[in-house]
Amino acid sequence: MNTLRGFSRMQYAVIETRRNERFVIAYRNERSLREFIAAPCIVASGFASREAAMAEMAGLVTSKAA
Repeated sequence: MNTLRGFSRMQYAVIETRRNERFVIAYRNERSLREFIAAPCIVASGFASREAAMAEMAGLVTSKAA
């Protein structure tokens, strides 16, 4: 869905580094995200808010530790 000025709405993704560090990044276009970040590093994407992505990241860390 595009906004009035032709920009896509901001979405958020959970990314994991080789050192198992996870963080949230913002992006506007999933194709660009996948061109910039290697697919295996993208843990989850498409979140409408940073808070939703952070909650998912917290859940992933908790379930991975169990």
